[in-house]
Amino acid sequence: MTRRPGLDVPAPVRVLMVMEATIGGTKRHLLELATGLHKLGCEVSIACPRIRNESHGDTSFWDDASGAGIPVIELPMERGVWSPTNLVAVRHLAVLLRRHRYDVVHAHSSIGGAVTRIAAQIVPRSMRPKVVYTPHGFAFLAGSAVRRNMFRLIERLLGLVTDRMIAVSPTEADIAVEHGVVPRDRVVAIPNGIDPSVMPRPEHRDDVRAREGWGDAPVVMTVARMTPQKDPGTWLRVAARIAAACADVRFVWVWGGDQQEMVKAEATRLGLGGRIDFLGYREDARELVSASTVFLLTSRFEGLPYVLVEALAMQVPVVATDVTGTRDVVRHGVTGLLAPVEDVEALAAHVLSILDDRERGVAIGLAGKRDVEDRFSIAQMVSHTLETYRDVLHQGSNRR
Repeated sequence: MTRRPGLDVPAPVRVLMVMEATIGGTKRHLLELATGLHKLGCEVSIACPRIRNESHGDTSFWDDASGAGIPVIELPMERGVWSPTNLVAVRHLAVLLRRHRYDVVHAHSSIGGAVTRIAAQIVPRSMRPKVVYTPHGFAFLAGSAVRRNMFRLIERLLGLVTDRMIAVSPTEADIAVEHGVVPRDRVVAIPNGIDPSVMPRPEHRDDVRAREGWGDAPVVMTVARMTPQKDPGTWLRVAARIAAACADVRFVWVWGGDQQEMVKAEATRLGLGGRIDFLGYREDARELVSASTVFLLTSRFEGLPYVLVEALAMQVPVVATDVTGTRDVVRHGVTGLLAPVEDVEALAAHVLSILDDRERGVAIGLAGKRDVEDRFSIAQMVSHTLETYRDVLHQGSNRR
């Protein structure tokens, strides 16, 4: 197949998606995007690990992608920045890029982004695909100063060989420009999209509560990996403040993570042992969220959190930290309530205000559902991504 005859972009566009983080929201994003592009006629393949080395029970990506008719190529990668496995992945990916002559290679998250952009530089220029990168949240937004500076420098260097960055939220795009990762003309914001029709129906809420043994108790829950990004320590301290003010409230945490043992020990220390359920990874997480009273997320940074979009789509009021990505989802005072990072008092007060005024919670939930349906469409996410591919391919032809 001739890749670019004259100035024409070939149809269909041949795309290789690369991702190491095949769990959680990034998994959902890639599945929705790849299947959507496939339906529009693109030739889409995915290169990824068969199972992520820190999956915490979320292992369905490979089978889900294959079941959707997307060719999946095994490319072992690991979360560790300096992992020898990732160095081998660079070499293997470079061979794939030379052999298959893709038009676009689209990398997702930091490890996939680094492996892909380094591999592309090994490929001869005449055979090199256009490189698109979606960060799904910048690691340099949290941690020690040394860590932040190191990851910022890495992103800046790799930004020099990135043809286009797709940010999943407008604030993530702004961060990329403000921190010198890419110039404004090489970043576009395309928010994550969902399909509201697949969300659990409100009428099943009582059945879920009965099944889980929640009864009529107010339930404050989250679905989040137990990692520093999600700041589980703050979440638990907020829960403790709420528990002290509301005797019958229950707390639910879905998923595990690196800090799981520390989180459980801290919950016991704070006196939450009998009032919090750690459920681990649950395939029915959406059903659990739909039956909760308030969804609480205490992240230090985000890309654009699917879990909040889905909670709003299910009419569940949200309380969250006012951080990159989250503030693009939640309209403070309208579809949810926001507070500064680590502000335990403000976060707890927001949750209690909803628990104390159920009519307000219902109003916030309804407003959230309408807002999500207006702003977060899978069809728009897919079509705008394809437009970005075609744009970067046309620009590449014109520069030659």
